[in-house]
Amino acid sequence: METLGRPAGMHYSSAMTKEAGTDNEQPGSSLFREGDNCWKVSQADRFGWCVDGEDYFGAVRASMGKARREILIVGWDIDSRFELIRDEDDPNYPSELCDVLQQLADANEDLCVRVLSWDFAVVYMLERELLPARAFGWRKSKRLHFQLDNQHATGASHHQKIVVIDGALAFSGGLDLTKCRWDTRAHSAGDPRRHDPNGAEYGPFHDVQAVVTGTAAADLRELVSIRWENATGDPLPDLGDVGDGDALWPEGVPVSARGVDVAIARTWTGADGNEGIYEVEQLYLDMIAAAEHSIYIENQYFTSVSVSEALAGRLREENGPEIVIVLPGETSGWLEQATMDILRNRAVARLREADHFGRLRVVSPVSDELVDTTITVHSKVMVVDNRIARIGSANLSRRSMGLDSECDLVVADEQAATDLCVDLLSEHLGAECDAVADRLSHDGLIAAIEGFADGKRSLVPLEISANDIEQALLEPIAKIADLEKPIIRASGGDEDAPAARGPVAGWLFLGVVGLAIAFWVYWAVHGSGEGFSFGALLGTLRGLADHPLAPFAVLPAFIMGSLVIAPVTGMIALCALLFDPWIASAAALAGTLTATAVNHWLGSHFHSTLMRRVPDSITDKISSLASSSDVWTLAGLRLIPIAPFTLVNLVVGASGIQLRDFIVGTLIAMTPGIVLICLSIDRARAALAGEPVFDPWIVAGIAGAGLAMIGQRVWKNKQQQG
Repeated sequence: METLGRPAGMHYSSAMTKEAGTDNEQPGSSLFREGDNCWKVSQADRFGWCVDGEDYFGAVRASMGKARREILIVGWDIDSRFELIRDEDDPNYPSELCDVLQQLADANEDLCVRVLSWDFAVVYMLERELLPARAFGWRKSKRLHFQLDNQHATGASHHQKIVVIDGALAFSGGLDLTKCRWDTRAHSAGDPRRHDPNGAEYGPFHDVQAVVTGTAAADLRELVSIRWENATGDPLPDLGDVGDGDALWPEGVPVSARGVDVAIARTWTGADGNEGIYEVEQLYLDMIAAAEHSIYIENQYFTSVSVSEALAGRLREENGPEIVIVLPGETSGWLEQATMDILRNRAVARLREADHFGRLRVVSPVSDELVDTTITVHSKVMVVDNRIARIGSANLSRRSMGLDSECDLVVADEQAATDLCVDLLSEHLGAECDAVADRLSHDGLIAAIEGFADGKRSLVPLEISANDIEQALLEPIAKIADLEKPIIRASGGDEDAPAARGPVAGWLFLGVVGLAIAFWVYWAVHGSGEGFSFGALLGTLRGLADHPLAPFAVLPAFIMGSLVIAPVTGMIALCALLFDPWIASAAALAGTLTATAVNHWLGSHFHSTLMRRVPDSITDKISSLASSSDVWTLAGLRLIPIAPFTLVNLVVGASGIQLRDFIVGTLIAMTPGIVLICLSIDRARAALAGEPVFDPWIVAGIAGAGLAMIGQRVWKNKQQQG
């Protein structure tokens, strides 16, 4: 019989933890260091969790219905049309999010609702509800507030997923109140309730959300207040006495720990690129270092270099812990498949190479019923030694470690940690909780998983293709989507200036929206019908590149890339993958110069808007170096890594430098580098494909470009010394 949920009040103990001599204490509580690996250590009167959308969204709906004074919702994405309850027999059905919040406020004159969602990047436009503020329609209400949060570093996102009710109960984890998140723990094939607001079906989806009451909930409200004030300029009002967390606790959600300390860890980067908080990463590293017997991980992504290196170090130890990492068989979405999968495969390969003692399993959940359909793993969970449990919003990605806003909750409690591990494994393995707990206690983590390998549901080794040619050549491009640090940092000047939303932003939005729509239409008409894959996309682009006019398409592509601040070297590398090396060099150079001209024009025409957005420390330095219109001085500006390619172009345009002189300087400075990149990538591609590498003309071109770059370096050093 398949057990997909932990019975209320059922707890399991860990023999491994008891052997470590930790019966009467909370081992790992000394792990928490406020101001280092966590923000606060707060007490939770109750601690529990919801696994998968049906349980979580039902619990949220139930607790919101008991709210007396306040409902706070923070998310990466929030959809007004999202249906919380899918069971028509449920007394709360239907429960469309916006309607529910409106009805609750109408029924209670003391209730105030605030919703804060990330003001998303336009690359997600086709995946989100357009004009969400209009969709919620609360502009004139004094008690219903919707706000888009754009106060983040350039290139960052707001990724926290938090719901706080009356300052007394809080949910925090990996689940947003948005489309394509609802599913049952059975992850049944063809479940008719698994559809988005437009009626489109989507695949099985797995995630986890923590639930806390007490001081931990009050502190999460404080965190939301900081976010709200950062986005709007106004802090949340003082609630005075908070509500009764016990009364708000949703029925059906087991309480796994009472009176337990909860560490709240964050990632945060200020809108100016400074004020970095890296508690999430540090606590991950500390938990890995503290592991004695086992590390169990579930995560959507696995691209963090620091975390993968820490895990690899533990695998090289002769008596290190067993490590099990549950990842999705494939990521869900064209952007992730084209970028994050490449970096994930590199990280997994690194771990497997370090697994000298056979203690690693990197797996994904499968079900016989689903056949070839994968279960999307979206959870962000970690259990160490069945004594430390972690549930949060942070992916094991570079972005979550150093750029995006994140919030993770960690408890050092044997009972909660063991319960969480058993609960999740019983779902993935389709086994009774008691049977999983017994195996886990007596045989260890890996043996417990492999003991149920013949069931209808199981965890199977994740297949990767780390040596694929596209992965080898496009890893630098993939890192664009997984930035670890802000694109722009301020080191002085008016760091408190608000982000501007003027004509430049409007043109950028319209341009990228047009590109996204064109891409979507083309793929829908000409795609293989099997969904998006990076290999298929690259094959399609290579086919298009054979057309005689194809190189001219590089020009608008470079313009659009520059508008979203894509690294110019990545765009040049993509040219090298699509065209003959000499054509690629010419096309990339033409695209670079065209993008330079467009950016320069924008800078010259929208000077005031630009100067409010870019830190003075950067504009002053660029303007100072570009003060001379001498083409050689402007060429030297290109050789000094002050700021991203686009930003240099914009500031030079705003500084009044003549476009002709800047174009000539750019041509002098960037031609050798472009030629070297295109020719070198072509030879790397030939080597990986087993083709002859030596071509006298290409080798001569590489040598000439290399010598030119050496000459540039010598000249630049002399200029700086002079």
